[in-house]
Amino acid sequence: MSLDKIDAAKKASFIDFAYDMFQPGVLQPPIDPGIAQAGYQFLYYLNASDFQSQEFYGYIAASTTKPGAYLLAIRGTKTFQEWLLDFLAVPVPFSPAPEAGSVALGFLSIYQTFTFVDTAGASQTLAEVIADLTAKAAGITEFLVLGHSLGAALATLAAAELTIVNPSGVQDKVKIYTYASPRVGLPGFASSFNDAVPTSFRIWNILDIVPEFPTFPFFHVSGFGDVIIQTEHQLETLMITPGCEHSLVSYQWLLDEADFQLQPECDQTAVQVQMTAMAAAAGHGPEQRKQSARIMRKACAGHA
Repeated sequence: MSLDKIDAAKKASFIDFAYDMFQPGVLQPPIDPGIAQAGYQFLYYLNASDFQSQEFYGYIAASTTKPGAYLLAIRGTKTFQEWLLDFLAVPVPFSPAPEAGSVALGFLSIYQTFTFVDTAGASQTLAEVIADLTAKAAGITEFLVLGHSLGAALATLAAAELTIVNPSGVQDKVKIYTYASPRVGLPGFASSFNDAVPTSFRIWNILDIVPEFPTFPFFHVSGFGDVIIQTEHQLETLMITPGCEHSLVSYQWLLDEADFQLQPECDQTAVQVQMTAMAAAAGHGPEQRKQSARIMRKACAGHA
């Protein structure tokens, strides 16, 4: 199955909702109205500990139009700088299935604290949630797992548990979309993941540095993944900064320019207007900096 870029950009909106809901220290924040507007009913909060405190990380929702279809959306950290502190690249066995290989300790440490809380305040594990959903009249016809950045690493671990451990026989219903995922585990884990997960799209931007970490001996799942090589127009538009290249909003724009817009601070054409006006007043222009950025982008894209 090949990647549908427009559909992938739309699915990423569910992660956007998790980002929008996040408030430091608030475990059950107000539910983003976009979830219902997109045709889903909110079911569970996802809470987890990030080494310092328990935080809201995402949610599980049920489709209101497709009986038995569910999704788990997991946010990453709120800033690029925070992300750099959120993993410890020491390989340890994947505790839900140690025979599946080793993963980064930092990611696993967060994943092991996953707690799903329903709107009444009752807590469950992922396996318990899957059992409850399977017992419903429609069962589970699809279980979609979505994550960005750190959330993509955590989504990878969730999809691995759902397919390798296979609670309530859910394995063949699992589909995963990750955006800007770091490397999660060693080659043995990647192989186990690839053998077990029926549908996996690992979407990454060729100029995003986050998918390059952790470095050897960590290894990506899903092979080469689904790479975004920016068009000339995109090279001239998206700001060449780590935060802009890594942003989920940028990923959505790179996948579907017609329906998604860049954040203003990441649109160098908009920023350039301001800079040009300022430069004109100062008697010089930004052309040299812009040309250097274009050359660097093209060089990176040429190594895809």
